[in-house]
Amino acid sequence: MKKVICIFLLLCINLASFSQTDSDYEKLVEKVTKFINSQDFKSVYELFSDNLKKENSFESLRKTILNHQKELGKITSTEFWMEGELGNCYLLEFEQATMVLIVKLLPENKISVFNIEEY
Repeated sequence: MKKVICIFLLLCINLASFSQTDSDYEKLVEKVTKFINSQDFKSVYELFSDNLKKENSFESLRKTILNHQKELGKITSTEFWMEGELGNCYLLEFEQATMVLIVKLLPENKISVFNIEEY
């Protein structure tokens, strides 16, 4: 019985060490917000996983963010909204409107899902 309990505890600890915490997501959203507002698109792109980079070119990311900034202004605040099927959802308050950032992190803190959508 002791062996079963020990194995169970080790599995729980192991899973916890590979899962992303709320703090990891908060730090990421702060970084992304800072990079977007300073138009440092390369730094945002470097946070992407290799698979996400294959799906989205740097140029398409840059154009998308520039279009949002042109229409909506800079991001003034962020707030966790909910955990969705694709990842964590954050409300991005721009100067002119609110958008939703959907983001998911891999264990190595690389972004595997990154979408900015209308609220």
